[in-house]
Amino acid sequence: MAEILLDAAQYGPWAVIAGGSDGTGACFAEDIAASGINLLLIARRPGPLEALAVKLRSDHGVEVRTLVLDLNGADAVRQMAAATEGLEVGLYVSNAGAESGGHSFLDTPLETILGLITRNCLTVAQACHHFGKLMRARGRGGIVLMGSGAGLGGQPGVAAYSGAKGFVLNLAESLWAELRGAGIHVIGIAAPIMETPTLRATLGEMHIPGIFSAADVVQNTLRRLPTGCSYVYAFGEPPEESERQTQARRARVLAVEKISQSLFS
Repeated sequence: MAEILLDAAQYGPWAVIAGGSDGTGACFAEDIAASGINLLLIARRPGPLEALAVKLRSDHGVEVRTLVLDLNGADAVRQMAAATEGLEVGLYVSNAGAESGGHSFLDTPLETILGLITRNCLTVAQACHHFGKLMRARGRGGIVLMGSGAGLGGQPGVAAYSGAKGFVLNLAESLWAELRGAGIHVIGIAAPIMETPTLRATLGEMHIPGIFSAADVVQNTLRRLPTGCSYVYAFGEPPEESERQTQARRARVLAVEKISQSLFS
């Protein structure tokens, strides 16, 4: 029997996963459904999306809806809002935004760069604003923003992705500070390289030392959601370094929060 990682009273009865068809998205869906929370799964490819929905209904007895949607679209969040009309969404998971990389910024088509920024920044910000306001009105809920270790600092070869994931991580930490008094839990993840179908489609059978299991990363994320802020996977370093960097970022947010309160309250 799967471990129950989430409190349905805090994060249910519905969760929305943007980027929820395979890889990390499927792992999130499995663990959330095992906690007895119904799901709206969002992805571009209808085949894998519906196959996962069928499995989750059978395995966990929850209601699962699907929405085929391109998160690059200007009206993506409007469509999310329409699909969740009348549903009480207690958890929003932003899991989309993969990047194949390997090209310099100037050699990447501008259309590709703008799509990546839309998917990782504009759509994420709009979705957090939409679902966050509804959660705040109810006094409970949770937001999970999957970022990347590339967002911890500049990374050549994935310049736009690095910048966008920096936005994701900083947004999550800021929302954690702003919303923790309102009963809403927020966490951002500076994720490591994970074993996923998307990665294998890009790199083939290349061996990657230190690669992480997507299931392990997802379970760590959900366990840490109630305390929140962020979690840093310090690639190539022992777990103690990940914990050190995570606590350092949390301490910084708390210190800046006090300054902000004195300046703007």
